[in-house]
Amino acid sequence: MAGKEFGKADFEQMLVGFEKRQKSRQDEKLQQLEEKIVHQFHIISEGVLDQSKALAEGHVGILSRLDRMEKENERQHLETRSLIKLSFTELDRRLSDLESQMKEMQEWRKKIEGRSQV
Repeated sequence: MAGKEFGKADFEQMLVGFEKRQKSRQDEKLQQLEEKIVHQFHIISEGVLDQSKALAEGHVGILSRLDRMEKENERQHLETRSLIKLSFTELDRRLSDLESQMKEMQEWRKKIEGRSQV
């Protein structure tokens, strides 16, 4: 049986074929890796977007609640001011009444003192 002899050209041709196959495999692996990375990026970015939307919705809810609280505080403030104003008006009236009564009593005392000195 006569064997086929391989020459330098044959080895170079085999080496070139091997290198092409290796490069093709590397290209496929890089392509797969790129696809995985892009896929993971899309998954992560969707999660970030969902979380951002949830955060924005929560923020809107907080602002709405703060607005309601601010309006309620303003209403209570105005109500308190009205009550205080009424209280001061009533106290002022009572003080004026007491001053009038005190003045009448002083006049009455002067009249009595004037009668007892006579």
